Amino acid sequence: MRITRFINELCLLKDRASCSKNEKKASKHIFELFGLLGISAVVDEFKSQKSHTGELVLILLIFIAAIYASFTSPWTGVVIHTAGLILFLGYFTNQFKPFAPLFRHSISTNVIGRIRNESAPIKVVISAHHDTARSGLLWHPKMVSGFRISFLSGVALLVLAEVILISRISMQNSLVLDSVLILIGVYICIQIIVLIYSRFYGIPVQGANDNASGVAVMLDLAARLKDNNFKDIEFWFVSTGSEESGAVGMRSFLTHYQEDLGKNRTFFIVLDNVGSGTLHYHTAEGMLNLYPFSKKLINAASETASRPQFKDVTAAKYRLAYTDAIIPASKGYHAILLLATDGDGNIPNWHWETDTVEHIDFELVQKTSDFVLDMISRLHQTESANRELQEQIQDMIAG
Repeated sequence: MRITRFINELCLLKDRASCSKNEKKASKHIFELFGLLGISAVVDEFKSQKSHTGELVLILLIFIAAIYASFTSPWTGVVIHTAGLILFLGYFTNQFKPFAPLFRHSISTNVIGRIRNESAPIKVVISAHHDTARSGLLWHPKMVSGFRISFLSGVALLVLAEVILISRISMQNSLVLDSVLILIGVYICIQIIVLIYSRFYGIPVQGANDNASGVAVMLDLAARLKDNNFKDIEFWFVSTGSEESGAVGMRSFLTHYQEDLGKNRTFFIVLDNVGSGTLHYHTAEGMLNLYPFSKKLINAASETASRPQFKDVTAAKYRLAYTDAIIPASKGYHAILLLATDGDGNIPNWHWETDTVEHIDFELVQKTSDFVLDMISRLHQTESANRELQEQIQDMIAG
């Protein structure tokens, strides 16, 4: 089976950490696979950071500075902490990341295959990232089930610190409030230590599920769509780098090709972690604010899920972390995410050493390819029918 081969070959590299030599080797291999499939492809290089750790640690240090400064100048503490909150919210809502360029000293790559159809009124971009993450304390199997609760608790503590800092401006020193602030500072310091420890001592994982499985589906669809009858669609296949360090590859792709990709006529189907668990099509994504996905793509997915062979594929909202899908969604493109989770809503073997080929459900990966192909067919039918109706209406008006 084609998909089995694709996953096994990528996992021979052991890991594909962002901006690493192995990530570059993976890009070269994917480029060669496009060639074997008869699809023209290019490799685009871009500047990236190897990890998101630097950005997050810098933002967290701002909170430490705010708490420290507040003991001598409450107003200074409030100003610094507010700036930290704005940067924190900007990072986790993907609105802005002003510190990112400070850490982008490495090179990563996107691989872009294309079935050219210049006259096609719409474009479908099928995307998956080929880089892999590192393990770490945050991703320990005993802790990962509480990942979202831990994240939201941390956000609540930062908001509480802001309230305390503001209240201390007009209040006399309070031992209780000061103690709470110090405890929040200790909590933030622990988070910094965990991030740094994971960055330098975490083990790069094989990434069979995250995300060789998604890349395999993308390549399988490229082979299946090469001689397609979708006359109204031009297909792009994008294997992104540096997703694990902040979805940098997808940002780079959209910046580079924005003139070719009209927002009203480009549809992104993002594949991530589709090798274990139960497949879901996601209607929205976001750790803090939710970015809704395309109604047109959701409708196509819902219609496909009504078929007997896909009856276990259901709708969900992705709130655990981020994927490449949030980038086009936040910029106003049509987008949707396909991702599989276990019965508790977690990603199996997420960022852990057990994310290996032995734990891949190859039937699920093939089902994902079949599901997307059916989705595309339904999207094509709907868009073609709408276009014909619009043309008839215009002809009637002109007549």
